[in-house]
Amino acid sequence: MPSRLRLAGFLLLAAFALRTHAAPAKPSARTALVIGNAKYEAAVGPLRNTGNDAKAVAKTLRDLGFAVIEKHDVTRDQLLRAVVEFRATLTGAEVGLFYYAGHGISVAGSNYLLPIKSGYTSAGADDVTLRLLAETKLFNVEQAVADMKSSGALCNLVILDACRTTAVARTGRTRDATSPGGLSEMKPPAGSLIAFATDAGQTALDGDGTNGLYTEELLKNLRTPGLTVEQVFKRTRAGVLERSNGGQIPAEYSRLVGDDIFLAGPAPSAAPMVASLPAPAAPVESAPSPPRSVTPPALPTLKEVAKLANAGKARECVEALQQISKSKGPGDYASLPLETLLDQVKEDLKEATPASPKVESAATTCEFILHALRDCLPPDHEKKIPFTAKALNRRGDALLLLGRADEALEVYNAALPLTPDDSYILYNRGRAYLALGNTDNARTDFTAAAGDKFKSAGAKKLALEALAKLK
Repeated sequence: MPSRLRLAGFLLLAAFALRTHAAPAKPSARTALVIGNAKYEAAVGPLRNTGNDAKAVAKTLRDLGFAVIEKHDVTRDQLLRAVVEFRATLTGAEVGLFYYAGHGISVAGSNYLLPIKSGYTSAGADDVTLRLLAETKLFNVEQAVADMKSSGALCNLVILDACRTTAVARTGRTRDATSPGGLSEMKPPAGSLIAFATDAGQTALDGDGTNGLYTEELLKNLRTPGLTVEQVFKRTRAGVLERSNGGQIPAEYSRLVGDDIFLAGPAPSAAPMVASLPAPAAPVESAPSPPRSVTPPALPTLKEVAKLANAGKARECVEALQQISKSKGPGDYASLPLETLLDQVKEDLKEATPASPKVESAATTCEFILHALRDCLPPDHEKKIPFTAKALNRRGDALLLLGRADEALEVYNAALPLTPDDSYILYNRGRAYLALGNTDNARTDFTAAAGDKFKSAGAKKLALEALAKLK
């Protein structure tokens, strides 16, 4: 049975396991995280072309309309932060894409990407110790796939040009790291495709030119109009197989659903065949029609947007912000109206009764806010992550009141990694566990929220009260 590199890193803004109950516009955004690690320490082995590969992939994706977060030579902490930043862009996107070029290994049946300066070594360690070292020093990619799936993108693509074979094959031309053996098998969730530069037991060549063999072929097909996502990877595999004389066989697992997606657009229409006809008679000249003047619709003003936000008209406010974003691009202009809507949700939930129209409205408003955060605030805006966490947390509160604890738990799980110092989210997740009858997990979260690690006296008080009721 062929093995596969199980993708999915820690966290991903895989953000939002939201279930849409309003009727937002059909998502069209494309977003990507591109990582290239090359400057490894001598014990791991530096790579020559992974940085070039990441740059080329990032440029190609931008040309195809993707909003790209591009990072190079990242440590584990930097990689985790990049994943959180990426997660914030995924909700409702048409395509979410994670690309990594660098070293990757499998430990105890799980797969990991190697950050720069990880300090990881397998020397003298048993299996249990290796697993602990991997979890604390490397990047467990299995979680990334799950996070991307829960974030709400219609199509999730994970591309790994990072496969190991044997220790003796570890050179500057190979993308392996340590110890012999095959890669762990991975089945992606529905709506996802995971692509690997090479199958189990093979080496992903770093290449003699500017790019690695796999990425060089991938770039050709990404840029080709008329290819579906699946065809891009089939043609890439064929090209690599031919050029390596069968020595490197890329592989992918696909569980994509829905309509075909053409990353470079549909194929150009063929020119229609025209039969040979006699030359037409000279046309009768007539006075040209005056050009029609078409005035484009005026964009909403920021004053109008603020008025909609203050009135609590979330749908209209978000639609206005998205109009501005499509014309001018994401910007800080969206920050204040979205903060106003978030504050209104907080007030609406304070005295809300279960299953009331106000609670339904609060849940829907949070959903609109999440779409606006994705579309209208720049990826690096300082308030994007905290606002996203607040919107998720408050949506979870509304879902709990509506009796939908399973959905609330998913939302809290998405919110907590964004602001891990927010003990209110931890306390709220405990409430969701309790509503689902999972007392042990509820007690664990309440105990953590009541601990000295967190500064919030309010959350601590609520958590202690909840623990007292469990005794």
